[in-house]
Formats: sequence, C-alpha cells, structure tokens
Amino acid sequence: MIMDLRNVLILSMVKGIGPAFIKKNLHRLMQDNSCAAIIGEVKPEEISNLEHYARVADEIIVDCKANSISMLSVLSNDYPTQLAEIGDPPSVLFFKGNETLLKHVIAIIGTRHSTKLGNNIAERVGTYFSEKFSICNGLVEGIDEHAIYHNGQIAKNVVGIISGGLIYKETCTANHIKVIDDVLNAGGLIISEFLPRQKEDKFSGSKASRIQAGLAHGLILVQSKIDGGSKYTLAKYAKLGRPVGVIHYPSSEEYNTDIFGANRLIIEKGKNGLAQIIDIKRVSSLNVGRVIPLTGKADYDKLIQEIEYNNCSLF
Repeated sequence: MIMDLRNVLILSMVKGIGPAFIKKNLHRLMQDNSCAAIIGEVKPEEISNLEHYARVADEIIVDCKANSISMLSVLSNDYPTQLAEIGDPPSVLFFKGNETLLKHVIAIIGTRHSTKLGNNIAERVGTYFSEKFSICNGLVEGIDEHAIYHNGQIAKNVVGIISGGLIYKETCTANHIKVIDDVLNAGGLIISEFLPRQKEDKFSGSKASRIQAGLAHGLILVQSKIDGGSKYTLAKYAKLGRPVGVIHYPSSEEYNTDIFGANRLIIEKGKNGLAQIIDIKRVSSLNVGRVIPLTGKADYDKLIQEIEYNNCSLF
C-alpha cells in the first residue's frame, strides 16, 4: 500500500532523511504505508523521536486545514511532473490558491538590485509571456516583482515560490506579505516546501529556487551579475534539458556594465558561459536545452515554440 501523506510528512522531518533520499526510495514508499520501518533501518537513533514527529505532523495537518492550505506528497499522481524531475523534489508541497496554474509555467528571474532598464524589460517580458504562461518566481523585489506587475496591476496567473511557510503573515517580511496578498487576491498560486509556520531565513531562498527551476517549462534571465543570486535557479534548471531565454540588449550602454554581466557571458559563450556562472567545470555535465538570445517579440516567439516543442503533449 502506498505511503500516505502523513507518513511522508513524518519521514521528511527526520534528521538525515532528505528529499533526495525520498526520491531515490520512491519505489519502496509506493509499497510501504508506514515510515517506521524505514526510519528504523536508515536512522535508528531517530526511532525514539517518532512519536514527536507524528504529533508535529498532526498539528501541521490541522494548521493547514484551518488556513486553507493544501498539501501534496511526492507520491501523489497530482504532484507536478516537471518538478519531480529534479534530483531532490520537495517531499511535501504546500499550496495556497489556484493549483491549475501549474500546467504551463515559465520562470522569469533576475537580480533584486535591478535598474530602470531591467525593470522595464521585465514588465514587457512578463506582459507578453503571461498571455500564454503562468509567471513563476520568488516574488522578491527587483526583476521578480516587475515581471508580475504590469502598469501597477498584478498578473492573474502568477505562481510564487516563497521561502517561508504559508501562514505567511507570520513567516515573511512586510513587503513580501503585500505581494503574496496581491497574488492571491488576483487568483494566483503560492507554493512552499517549508512547514506552515517556518520563518524565512538567509538560506531558504536559495533552497526554494530549485522549485522555480523544476516547475518551469522555460526560463528567462532578465538581468543579473555573473555572481548574482540567479545562479542558484540556473544551476538547477541547467540539469533539466529545458530551453532558456536570455535578455540581450546590446544597443544600451548599460547592457555592457556588470549588472548584465551574466546575460552577456551566456550570450557570448553559450553553454560554456552558463557553466562558468554556475561553477561547473565540464560543460558536458550540463543538460540544458537551446539557449535563445531575446531582443524582441520575434525571439520571444522562438522561445515559446521551443517550449511547446519540448512539451508537445501539454500544448
């Protein structure tokens, strides 16, 4: 009998048993409804804490029901198939909002320290692609926000991946709370892998970025320095064989400054540039689809065609 969500949740809380282990052992979890035997085998020192984990899991389930948060384990048939492809998909996902938005997803990412040019491009790109895709990112200041707000109004099809729990008015910053409220009020979707009352910290953002990468059928890098935070999402995305679009704006003097350094490096060196940004020595270890420079709508359409070709059963 397949392991139920409560047991997967308990298993995911055990120290030393992470998402990568659970993915590697999916076949076993499909046949065993109790997590106790696995814990006893893999982490016997944690058996004495099983009652505690079970109590916490029950509290989380009650919390989720009280706050209109839905839960999904990696064993569910409804788990996003594109996210399941990463090496360490979250064992349990928490959702608030419109889950139908996960069918066609594009990640639009970039620096928090964006410029006026970067913001204008993000709004233009976000407006164009939101006609056909759900726009996914971390909802943080800079490029993320400008990709989802168009003329002061938020898009209706936004998928936000947050780095705190979904009782977000307790776990997130004031600015982040406002954006999350806007997304939900517009009919969007918020996702987290963190327990509902777990607060954001300096590490959770980079961890959450892999969900953005995993959910995205395509990705657009709008503006980033070579060592910018976008590299965390790019590092996961570059293992999935999916196309990436890179904003290319050579007519602007600003484009030749550090703030567009990652863009230029990828445009100039292709996959070699991408490997350099994400600190991979061998390009052969990358598994990234076509890299498409984006200078205008004709290029946007090329990226859309590439995404549709790679996911012909979805479009």
